[in-house]
Amino acid sequence: MSAARWRLAATPLVAVAAGLGVTGLSGLVIFGSWLVPLAAIMIATATVIVLTRLATARPFIPTLVGGIAAAWLVMITYVPADDGGIRWLPGPGTPAAVAAIARDAVAYAEATVAPATVTPELAGAIAAGALALMLTVDAVAVGAGLAATSGFLLLIPWLPALTLERKVPTLALAGTIAAWLAVVALSRRSERGAWRARAREGAAPAPAGIAALAITLTLVVGLGAAPLAIGGPGWGQMPRIALPASLGGSSRLDLEIDLRDSLTTRSSEPVLAYTASDGRLDVLRAYSFGTFDGTHWDRDPEGDTVAANGVLWPEDLAAASLSDPGTVQISIGNLSETRVPVPSAPRSLAAGVEWRYDASTDEVLVDRAEGTRGLSYTVRLATGYTTEEQLRAADALIDAGGDDAVPARYLELNERMDIDAIRTLAEAQTDGAADRFEMALRLQEYLRGPRFVYDTEVAPNGDDAVSTFLEDRRGYCVQFATTMVVMARTLGIPARMAVGFLGGVQDGERYVVRGRDAHAWPELYFPGHGWVRFEPTPAVQTGARPVYATPEVSAPQNPLVDEPNPRSTVLPPQQAPTSDPAPAPVVAAGESGWSPWLLALVPVLLLSAAGAAWALRRSRRGSVQDPESAWASLRRGLGTRAGDETLTPAEAEQWIVSEGPELGDEARTALVSLRTAVEDHRYAPRGTDATVEEMSAWVATVVDAAKESDRASRARVTA
Repeated sequence: MSAARWRLAATPLVAVAAGLGVTGLSGLVIFGSWLVPLAAIMIATATVIVLTRLATARPFIPTLVGGIAAAWLVMITYVPADDGGIRWLPGPGTPAAVAAIARDAVAYAEATVAPATVTPELAGAIAAGALALMLTVDAVAVGAGLAATSGFLLLIPWLPALTLERKVPTLALAGTIAAWLAVVALSRRSERGAWRARAREGAAPAPAGIAALAITLTLVVGLGAAPLAIGGPGWGQMPRIALPASLGGSSRLDLEIDLRDSLTTRSSEPVLAYTASDGRLDVLRAYSFGTFDGTHWDRDPEGDTVAANGVLWPEDLAAASLSDPGTVQISIGNLSETRVPVPSAPRSLAAGVEWRYDASTDEVLVDRAEGTRGLSYTVRLATGYTTEEQLRAADALIDAGGDDAVPARYLELNERMDIDAIRTLAEAQTDGAADRFEMALRLQEYLRGPRFVYDTEVAPNGDDAVSTFLEDRRGYCVQFATTMVVMARTLGIPARMAVGFLGGVQDGERYVVRGRDAHAWPELYFPGHGWVRFEPTPAVQTGARPVYATPEVSAPQNPLVDEPNPRSTVLPPQQAPTSDPAPAPVVAAGESGWSPWLLALVPVLLLSAAGAAWALRRSRRGSVQDPESAWASLRRGLGTRAGDETLTPAEAEQWIVSEGPELGDEARTALVSLRTAVEDHRYAPRGTDATVEEMSAWVATVVDAAKESDRASRARVTA
C-alpha cells in the first residue's frame, strides 16, 4: 500500500475511533435520535477529507477542508437562523448565536447530572467536541504521521466515565482501540529525513500479518482483559478525580455524584415543596437499589408496570386501607427524574396515562421528556400503616416461606466483601433478638450509636466499602444504609437501598425540601406487610427515628429548624431562596426536529459526488501535469525508498538505485529520463521537451519495477 493509499484508509479508521468515543458518554447522557445527525456529519466530514486527499498530496490541507465542511454542517444543523429556520450561510449574527447555544449547553450541564436528557444545545456541544477530536487526530495521525501519539487524544472522551467510575460499553472501547491500532499498524513511518519530509511522504504500510496480529491482540485485550480489570480486585483503590462543584448539580439523585454534593455545596437549593394534612412527612421515596458489588449500587431492574391507579403498594391491599387517608399536595421544581417522589406508605394519586407503577420496586414512573420537572400532584396515603405490632405479627409468615415473594437478589452478598466478619458482627449485635423486627431495630441502633460519626467528606473507596466503614466508622447516609442492608442480608433478611428525600423544613404553610434533604435508607422486607424503612443514619442528618422503629419513648430532636449544621464535617449551606426556582425548559432531542441535517447532507453529497467524479477523471488521466508533479508522483509511489525531499534529483536518483533490490535496465532508463526532464525544467533555458504522457509512463515504470523487486526480495527471504 502506497503512502497515498494508506492515508485514504487511515481517515475512515480515525472517524470510527472518534465516533465510538461518543459511547464513552453512555453513563452520563441518554442516547437517542440525536446520535443520527452526529453520525451523518462525521461520515460526511470523513468523505470530504478522503476526496481532498485524492486531489492533493499536502498533508494538512485535507484536514483543513474537512474542518470547514464540519463547521458548516454543525452550523446548519444546530445553529438556527434568527427566524428559527436553517442558517445556510454564516453572517454577522452567527458568532453571537453560537455563543448563546454554548452558554445554554453549559447552563444545562450545570443544572442536571447523569444520565442527562440531551437537549439540542447539548447535542451541538457533543457534536462539536467529537468532530474536533476527529479532525485533531486526523491531523496528528494521518497528516503528521504520528499515529501512535494520537492514541492519547482518543482516550479523551473515555476519561469522564473512567474517572467517575461509570460503566463503559466494552465492545465500543475495544473497537476504538482496534481502530487506533489499525492506524498504527498501517503507518510504519520512515525515520530518515526531516519531520516535514516524513509528513509529506506519508507512511509506508506495515506487513498485513503484523497489522492483523496487532488488531487481534487489541480485541483480545479489549474484550477479555479489560472487563476483568475494570471493576476487578484493586480497581476501587485507584485514584479518582473529584469534579468541581460547578460541574455537578442537585436536580437529579445519583449515588456516585449528586447525593453527597446535595448534602454539601448545593445543600440550599430547593427541590420540591408540599403541604400535608398531617404535618411533615418522614421521607419521599424515589427509587431503589438491589445489587451491591462491594463498592457500588446498581438500580433495581424495571419490572412489569401497570397504570398508576388504585392503591399503590407492593403487597395486595384493599382500597379500604385508604378510607381515612392523609393528603399531600406536592409541587416539584428543578428535579429531572423519571421516578415520582411519593411517601413511603400505601398511597394513591390522580395520575395521567403516562404514569405507571412498578410493584417490584415500589416506584412510580412518569413518561415525560422533562421528567418530573414542574410536576404538581396530590397523594392520598395511609397514615400510621406501619406499627410495631404489625411488624412483629409478620414474623409468623417467615417460616411459611413468606420471603419467597421477593427476588433472590435482595439476599445476595458479593464475595469481594468480608462476609464472615460482617455476619459475625451482625449476629453479635442481634444475639437474643426475639424476631425480625427486633433484629432490625438492634442493627439500626448499633449504627446510630456513639461509635459512628456522620461525615459527608468521606469518599467511597476500596473493594469492600462496608468493611471499610465498619472500621473507620465515618460516613454519610449511603454508608450507613448500605451497611445495614448488608448486615441484614447476612442474617437472612431480604433488604435493599431506597433513595429519595427527607421531609424538609417548614416554611409558612408548606414544607420545602432542599438538596441537603437528599437521603438514602435501608428497607427490610416483612412478609404480608411490605418493605419497611429503618433509619440507621444518625439524628444529626435525619432527626428522629420512624415512630414504629423507636426503641424507647423520648423527646425527639427537632429536625425542622432550618439552620446551618454546626458539625465541621458538613459545609454550611448558602442563603436559601424563599421560593422554588422556575423550572428550566428541557426539550428532548428526539422531539426537536432534525430536518436541517437531512437538507444539509444533500449539497454535501452532491459536492462529494462531483469531487469523486473529478478525482476519478484525474486518476484515469494520471496525476502528472508537469515535470514537478511527475517527480512528486514518483516520490509518493516509492515512499521511503525515494529518500529525503531535500535531495537534488541526481542525489535522489542515486538513493533510489541504492535502496532495495535492483530495479532493472528499463526502470533505470526511465528514472534517468525523468530526472533529466526535471533538471531541464528547473535549470535549462528552454525547459524540457518531455510530454505528460512520457513522464507518466516513466513514473509508472519505475514505481511498478520497485514494487516488483520488493516482492521478489521478500519472497526470497521467506524461501
